[in-house]
Amino acid sequence: MNILSIDASTKSSGWAIFENTKLVDYGCLTASSTDLIKRIHKIVDGLNEILQKYKIDKIILEEVRPENGLQNIQTHRALMWLQGQIAVMTHDNHAAVAIEYVYPNEWRSKCGIKTGAGVKRQSLKSADIKFVKDTYNLDVNDDIADAIGIGHAYVHKLNNEINWE
Repeated sequence: MNILSIDASTKSSGWAIFENTKLVDYGCLTASSTDLIKRIHKIVDGLNEILQKYKIDKIILEEVRPENGLQNIQTHRALMWLQGQIAVMTHDNHAAVAIEYVYPNEWRSKCGIKTGAGVKRQSLKSADIKFVKDTYNLDVNDDIADAIGIGHAYVHKLNNEINWE
């Protein structure tokens, strides 16, 4: 089974490809326009190219949720729009590809990364980068580290354990 795991953002989206349990490729799609819709199009077009390049069976996408219940509403809206556009593009262009969603605390837990009360976002990002360095001997940015962590958690632990919806 080929998995595309995505840490979606309108400015910098990390992605990773796993064939069964093996990490085979990874990268980051960036968009710098001040126009949100143009950034969403650029990210989604890049993901479409990845889906065309690889035979993907399933996308694992980090679920959008407000941080501490009170994330900036504009940021939350932008991420929801991006997530929706990824779903529409996948449905329209790659109908056989399923999408599953995972919460950040679920995948991090399966990677042995402590989450919860008092744990700040920046320390999570550092822990994600360290996990990828320790597990895959790769030096990557936090977006790619998150995508690899999401994929790793899914292919090694979550695919038979969690109802992701």
